[in-house]
Amino acid sequence: MKFNLKRTMLCSLAFGWISLFWGSYDAIMQSINYDVFGLDSVLHGVIIAADNILGLFLLPLFGRLSDKTNTPFGSRKPFIVAGTVISAAGFMGVCVFASLGKDYFVPFIICLLITLSAMAAYRSPALALVPDVNPDRFRSMANAVSNVVSVVLTVVAMLYFYVFMMFDGYYAIGAAFSATTIVMMIVFCATVHENKFKSDMLAEEEIAAEQDRLDAEVKRMNSEMQDTSFADAEEQILSSKNHALDIQAFTEDSLLHLPGIDAALGYRYVPRKEAERDATEERPHRSKKKSLRDRPVFTRVCILAVVFCFYMTYNALTSNFVKYAEFILGFKQNEAIIPLILAQAAAMIAFPVASFLSGKIGRRNTMLIGFAIMIAAFSGSIAFSTPHPVLYILFMLLGVSFGLVMVNIYPFFLETSKNTKLGEDTGIFSTAMTVAMVITPILSGALISATGGWFGGGENAGFRILFPYSIFFLVLAFVLTFVIKTPRAKKTSVLNKEVLDFDK
Repeated sequence: MKFNLKRTMLCSLAFGWISLFWGSYDAIMQSINYDVFGLDSVLHGVIIAADNILGLFLLPLFGRLSDKTNTPFGSRKPFIVAGTVISAAGFMGVCVFASLGKDYFVPFIICLLITLSAMAAYRSPALALVPDVNPDRFRSMANAVSNVVSVVLTVVAMLYFYVFMMFDGYYAIGAAFSATTIVMMIVFCATVHENKFKSDMLAEEEIAAEQDRLDAEVKRMNSEMQDTSFADAEEQILSSKNHALDIQAFTEDSLLHLPGIDAALGYRYVPRKEAERDATEERPHRSKKKSLRDRPVFTRVCILAVVFCFYMTYNALTSNFVKYAEFILGFKQNEAIIPLILAQAAAMIAFPVASFLSGKIGRRNTMLIGFAIMIAAFSGSIAFSTPHPVLYILFMLLGVSFGLVMVNIYPFFLETSKNTKLGEDTGIFSTAMTVAMVITPILSGALISATGGWFGGGENAGFRILFPYSIFFLVLAFVLTFVIKTPRAKKTSVLNKEVLDFDK
């Protein structure tokens, strides 16, 4: 069975324009909240968190609804199309009223709530569409493709910010976003045939399963042919009824133990004393209860906690970095996005590497490497107070580490999911992510406001707390990932069948 790149890329378009929206939204909302409406860092955090507060209720609801929906257009596609049209129109309204000035705060908030509600309504269906059309064996690779599409569109959004923020007002960036989104949606509607893609994937899986069964059967037959090659030399012994009746005692006690007899009888020779010792050791093992780390519920909770900690860091960075770059690093407003562009470009390069690594060392170990690099990059960046080439290198490393985690964190959680509940579990995953993104803009904003006097240099010096804050949650994520035991299939040489084992 081969990975279907074209099908995955087409289904990833919806994920891509969601990233286009958030790339535009996170950047310009910092400018609008501080520069147009004069809000402090706490109120800015509350507005940034509004979309995630709505998402707490809407993400699992619409994820579950899309699981149960069945239309000629598919189960996810109707939610994606309707939500996209409403959110594009609403975001244009946000940009228009922000451009008109602080007297239009109320209509600005109304348009913002409409936009964010529509985004939350179709985010879970859009995220679930890619794993819907890919079997589990390809989901890390599919997630890597989705993330490449996402990063490309996020970089486009940042370039829009860099170019269009030189114009007066926010009309240009709003129009650019809305037009790009609608064009992509039209391409999506014309090329993505959800029901056909799902049926094709299921047919491919059946063919692959049948091929795997045939391969296993061929191996079994070859093994049997090798085992029976000893039978010719022992045929006369086996034809004796009296000797056959005594074969068990012979194989247990005789010094002339014959492997061919064992193969013919399906018997594995174990000396009596060794067998008695194994039986004694086995009894307490059977009655032993599963440890907490072996329980699937523990694994799910730990992964969700890792998601929470990761997005506490990620959203704090995207919600505050533009102003951090202005106030702490001395960038101009439109140039403040440059380190993030470099990070996103590096992440795009890291996505295929992350997919390859996950196949070699596992998703968990790949994420551990990502968190370790992330902690090191944030720690090194704390020292800088002006733009510097080393700072750009550190942000590129940060992008690589984000790529290693992002590619694997979602399919890592889906390892604990059933195929019939992908939409619902996507909603659960998104809820953990959303809870973090509700808390972190408000919490980081409050810390920025409260610590302004700690570092000297006025109220804006409080932005220096941003990187230590991020490191704290990354260390928690690393520890939580480390304690997880992940199930993997393993073949045993004696039984020649798959059993559940764990990577520690």
